[in-house]
Amino acid sequence: MTRPGRPRCGPLRAALALSLEADRRATLITFVSFGLRPTVPVVILYLVRVVVDAIVSHDQTALWTAVGAATLATGLSMGSITYAIELNVRMIEATAAVVDRRLMRTIGGLPGVAHLDNPEVLDRVEMLRQERVHLSEGGDVFALVVGAVVRALVTGLVLAMVQPLLLFLPLLALPSLLASRRGQRKRSDAVARSATTSRLAGHLYTTGTSLPAGKEIRLFGLGPALRERYRTAAADADATVTRAVWGGLALNCAGGALFAVGYCGALFFVLHDFARGTTSLGDVVLVLGLVTSISTQLGQAVVFAGFLHQVLSASRRLLWLERYAADVARPAPTAPAPGPRLSTGIRFEGVHFQYPDTGTSVLRDIDLELPAGTVVAVVGANGAGKSTLIKLLTGLYEPTRGRITVDGVDLREAPLEAWYARTSGCFQDFSRLEFTVQHSVGAGSVPHADEAARVWEAVKRAAAADLVERLPNGLATELGASFDAGTELSGGQWQRIALARACMRRAPCLLVLDEPTAAIDPLAEDALLSAYVDAARQSAAAAGGITLFASHRLSTARGADLIVVVDSGRIVQLGRHGDLMAQRDSIYRDLYERQARAYA
Repeated sequence: MTRPGRPRCGPLRAALALSLEADRRATLITFVSFGLRPTVPVVILYLVRVVVDAIVSHDQTALWTAVGAATLATGLSMGSITYAIELNVRMIEATAAVVDRRLMRTIGGLPGVAHLDNPEVLDRVEMLRQERVHLSEGGDVFALVVGAVVRALVTGLVLAMVQPLLLFLPLLALPSLLASRRGQRKRSDAVARSATTSRLAGHLYTTGTSLPAGKEIRLFGLGPALRERYRTAAADADATVTRAVWGGLALNCAGGALFAVGYCGALFFVLHDFARGTTSLGDVVLVLGLVTSISTQLGQAVVFAGFLHQVLSASRRLLWLERYAADVARPAPTAPAPGPRLSTGIRFEGVHFQYPDTGTSVLRDIDLELPAGTVVAVVGANGAGKSTLIKLLTGLYEPTRGRITVDGVDLREAPLEAWYARTSGCFQDFSRLEFTVQHSVGAGSVPHADEAARVWEAVKRAAAADLVERLPNGLATELGASFDAGTELSGGQWQRIALARACMRRAPCLLVLDEPTAAIDPLAEDALLSAYVDAARQSAAAAGGITLFASHRLSTARGADLIVVVDSGRIVQLGRHGDLMAQRDSIYRDLYERQARAYA
């Protein structure tokens, strides 16, 4: 598979760019607010020192000046915290929406769908799905880290004013920070190792809680088995991460113990100077407060460093995915877009196809000509390669070897989006778009989705008018459980909606129907496919279009101009129904006769 190159920007910059894109004002205010507020406790401790020394020396001016300054600093900090938190929440929520749109755009922008069959890409996407919440917190975490750094610098400056040797105390926090960084790296690696198992657990959870699977789960008593498999997969993934977390915890404890030794030494050092009279009472109070606060700062710094590592890890995964999408993007087209009408047709020339990172060819040595204006039936046993052939035709897959031409133009060299715009289809694994009926059907031609007359035309062509008329609000009926009062459809009814969606484009150059009536009863299926073949011939006259369908109902293939028989990834027979039935030892004849006997 194509390996991503170096990202164009660093992970921290990329994470901050997400927050700035989402809400620049809220992000900048968060940086300033969260960056400066942590210094307020240090300033107040310094003012307390002034107050103590002023009381000892009976300096009323210094006393009331310090008290007023401390009151003002406390008031400003407390008064602004609610506003700052509200802006921070707004920034995180807006960033989460940007992250989701970015992921949808990146994944949706991968050419074709073959990359989404790649286990490595699926693992990366699964890790991003789990960690995308960290991407939404990039600006927040950066502001917290800036605040911790600023507070550490101010603390060090104040300690140096009392005793320069105390500057070494914050350095003792470095082992804990390094240990935290190492622990977070080990956790990130563990998440990567457990991605496949996590993906399996996610699939089992979705299956065990989804409506479509609910019938079989109850009928076959699959609930306990599914829950046990989910428990095992989730426990395996969790155990991998937990071991890494415990290892990091041990390192953090060692770093914390080292800091504790330095903490006790600093206290002894300051108290010893006070006993000798070289340090004032205010200095003792200040140093005791600062040294105590350093332990709190250390704990916060370790937590913030962990958060930052999670943000950077998630940001690297996003950059990897975006770089991968850029690396596999199709080159700029060098051939013209397919026209609105086919003149000669579509040709397969020596086409092979295998999935990425596999050594098994799904299709081999495919040489096939589909003349313009024809109706083509693709038949064969399950797993023979029919669906793969259809995905290659539509441009959803690219050949591993060989080429596919449309009117003599190699599809690899033509604008893919333009070819998509000249095709339409209903697939075996059709989508159940939970919109209103009008928009679920109208999605087949987005520019015309709001035109009720155009949608009704598609509904009628799909023989779904009776279905829509029986729904509570006709085209305005909301479909699916996503709506409070949504209407749930049967599998066959959803397939009628998908067929209507495929009919939204009136005269496509290519219409593919991959088992388009599998969820419909046989009598209705036969009538519907026959009507489709008749409609396809009318469309062919308008656009020279090719209609290609794969159906388990071989009786429908009788009306096709060309029947393509696929077996074990190869085309083994071509011809019309009568010609194929006349051949001895014909795979098509055997399939047809066995199915005829079964239906009889």
